[in-house]
Amino acid sequence: MEGAFLLWLFCIISLLCCTTHQAGLTVSPSRSQFFQRDSVSLSCEENNSSAGWTVRRNTTKGTRAQCGTDWGEAPGSTCNISFILTDDIGEYWCESREGAASSSIQLTVSGKIRLWS
Repeated sequence: MEGAFLLWLFCIISLLCCTTHQAGLTVSPSRSQFFQRDSVSLSCEENNSSAGWTVRRNTTKGTRAQCGTDWGEAPGSTCNISFILTDDIGEYWCESREGAASSSIQLTVSGKIRLWS
């Protein structure tokens, strides 16, 4: 009986000590709808750390890619889109080297160009 209790206690302690690493995707400016030519910054943040996470997307055109490959500029775990276009409409998320993924954000882009700053 004592062995079963110790095993149960070990399992509980293991569950309490071990946390899963989950990143969150932050969009700046903080919105999900943009006008063409707006600039957008997407950042992966995990408990005030961004190590090992990259921004990925799946657009309505069917292109699934990591930031910096054929879209955006990727300094570290941040992705900057200088001039967002309607081709950039789609789902964006953070992904770790191990394959873990954050929740996703759907970005939309109006076909119109913003006339004010």
